[in-house]
Amino acid sequence: MSEKDNRNKNHRKYHGPGTTLSLAAVLVLLVGILWSLFISGPARIHDEELADAYARIEEEVPGIQGVEQNIFDYITYQGYTEDTLYWFDQKLDVITTRDISTLDYDKVREIAQKDYGIEPDTVQLTFGYNSPCYEVIGSKRMLLLDYDTFSRVYERQVR
Repeated sequence: MSEKDNRNKNHRKYHGPGTTLSLAAVLVLLVGILWSLFISGPARIHDEELADAYARIEEEVPGIQGVEQNIFDYITYQGYTEDTLYWFDQKLDVITTRDISTLDYDKVREIAQKDYGIEPDTVQLTFGYNSPCYEVIGSKRMLLLDYDTFSRVYERQVR
């Protein structure tokens, strides 16, 4: 074999900018596909499941409003009609109800300030370990008060 043939054999071949751009395009395409499957895919599935749960609750209780999902010890949903508050479990069965006239956000705010030193930013309904609760968030703390007795169910620091 001649010296010239030997040099050509050891010399790396240059493929040019077309090959580089093609490989970059394939990489971008692969990243996009993986992103859509593993990141946005589960989020879309969760959104569809949540919309389905809301639709089933609205079908079960005509005229229900303000349906929200809460996750504390387990997943629950709550909503209200003109005269009743509803709490649903993860299977969308009614856990409990309360007359809407028993709702007392002002008393909850007062208890949070007076007894726990929390200046409430938000007060909303949730479901604690085994009963409906008010969820108070403020002063970098979260406090759950039992809906019926206003006693502390849970408390922790929040960001």
